[in-house]
Amino acid sequence: MKREFSTHLETKKYQTHYRAEFITITKDVDSVIKNSGIKRGIILIQTHHTTCGIWVNENEKNLIGPSEEIGYTSDLRKVLDNFANPVLEYGHNDICDNKNTGGKRDTHLCEPDENGVINECINGHAHAQALMIHPSVSLIVENHKLLRGSWQEIMLVELDHDRERQISFLVQGE
Repeated sequence: MKREFSTHLETKKYQTHYRAEFITITKDVDSVIKNSGIKRGIILIQTHHTTCGIWVNENEKNLIGPSEEIGYTSDLRKVLDNFANPVLEYGHNDICDNKNTGGKRDTHLCEPDENGVINECINGHAHAQALMIHPSVSLIVENHKLLRGSWQEIMLVELDHDRERQISFLVQGE
């Protein structure tokens, strides 16, 4: 019996609210798989950004926060900040513009304003933290469903600040 190979692509937007925010997107992943009609295959989930990522783990408040709700720093925020703390100095944050002519960074910048000042995010820490939280994951689809463990959730992880983020979902299989 010949099986037909098919692909399905969807892109969704998410609004983040703060640094080290973990947004559970498992229901959206399930919806994309259902829309695809694919019985068995894989789903690739990918961000379009360099300062956020996709993570598979427990959606447990002490692990991921938000720190403001639990009253202390969540475990993953501690780990991320120990790896690349936002208060440290990063050459990425030292923007060369009319306000700072000796700045280290002169590439991949936003357009300067009328005064020659570049209003760039100070986010060297977020780029470094992205080494730990990757921009994509591939997961198995079986019987039209995401194959996952009891506690596994798929999350968008904001490493920078509040903004709109875009994620693409590619389902491939039979």
